[in-house]
Amino acid sequence: MHYRYGLKSISLILAAMFTASMFFTACKKDDDDFPDMEYPEETTAESTDDQSVPQNQESDIISITVASPYSSETIEYLAKLYYCKENDLFGENTGDTVSLSFLDGISPDFIVNSIVTSGEGLSQDNIIEMNNNGGVIDLFLTGHVDDSIQRDKIVPLNEYLSSNSLIASGKVYMSEMDKDTHNGLLYGIPFYSSVQLMIGNSDFIPDSGKIPFRYNTAKLIEYLTEIKNGYNCTPLYSGYDLMPYICSSFSDVDRCSFMLMDEYRVDPEGTMEVIGSELSFVNSLYGSRLSGDLTVSGSNPVFSRDAGMWVSSSSEISSWEAYYPSGIYFVGLPVADNARMIPIVNLYSLCVNKASPNQKFASEFAAFMALDTDARTLLERLEPMTGFLPSVKNQEVWNHVLADELFGQVANNYYQNMEDAVYCPDVSDSTYSSVIGYFDTYEGGEFDPEACYGYTR
Repeated sequence: MHYRYGLKSISLILAAMFTASMFFTACKKDDDDFPDMEYPEETTAESTDDQSVPQNQESDIISITVASPYSSETIEYLAKLYYCKENDLFGENTGDTVSLSFLDGISPDFIVNSIVTSGEGLSQDNIIEMNNNGGVIDLFLTGHVDDSIQRDKIVPLNEYLSSNSLIASGKVYMSEMDKDTHNGLLYGIPFYSSVQLMIGNSDFIPDSGKIPFRYNTAKLIEYLTEIKNGYNCTPLYSGYDLMPYICSSFSDVDRCSFMLMDEYRVDPEGTMEVIGSELSFVNSLYGSRLSGDLTVSGSNPVFSRDAGMWVSSSSEISSWEAYYPSGIYFVGLPVADNARMIPIVNLYSLCVNKASPNQKFASEFAAFMALDTDARTLLERLEPMTGFLPSVKNQEVWNHVLADELFGQVANNYYQNMEDAVYCPDVSDSTYSSVIGYFDTYEGGEFDPEACYGYTR
């Protein structure tokens, strides 16, 4: 009997260790080394229906509260930038060149309060708990748009942004806009995304050098074999963590959905053939001792620094780097021969709380925060979010990301392919949870699609 903690579990542990769900503070938390490992229990806030709040209540000064990864100081500068641009006070400035002392002298006729979150924003349980405690969050970043829609906790933005020039500008990747659109209604404004990739431990690089960023499955076997022969370590931690993301490498198309969920609904027999080929490959990694998992006799090889490589989200790379004193490196997921490198991403969007009394202003500020070039470059200038890919196509914004010392080269590999990204379901989605849970406990053998997907066709 052995026990595994796959990608889903690692993400939960990392989230617990490095970020709280939210910080009621004006300062961002610095990255610390990993604390002693404890596997926390998941808790869910009790959901209660909140009463509808009249929109745009009359008041002397409009006030909204924004929940995002940015400090209150940065959000204050962003609000002042918004006021300047709305009132023709910005002149020839840009987000890259505007003086902070100039913005210090601006006094907006509205108030934008701030709550600092993790890089992945808030869940609906966070929002519900805060609403129940009397503190309405008007605008928030979240990776749970679908869950928010199902719970009827966010408002569609069409009514407020139908004539907004930023929405109509085509600055955002349309595939991301489509992800946030349901039944013709736009419920979120894409802000940024994280990408699934492979992280390598620099202590276990073979003599031949690091594997190239783009490589195929045969090259992965060759590279892991070199690690096994050269070091006393687990070459790849948890090979089954690859399963939901590398389906395209075993298909005759180069852009498959997350764990082939869409394909299985249309062609279950053909999909099962692809999954069978993929499982055969991953099982062979275990059979050749190129991959291993957490066992009762040892600790997790990732956290004990005894793994050569592992699958992770780019949202966690700053934390991994802090934990590995010898350094880490990044490569993409293995691709099929001659195939493009398709980003496999989680999308994080700005949503407006249904309980907000200022939905129109919150919607307009969200569009500005996400899509205005000067707003995005100012945010990147003041608080770059390492590990996240912007949802806007603008070269000026991407230049900041590409210049990031840790993540820039990684981002450059995806810059031209973001329109073709494959989107993972919300982490709160039942099918996503079922797929991740299935491979967290999978020990080989016949693949059970009903158990994996959590439904019967």
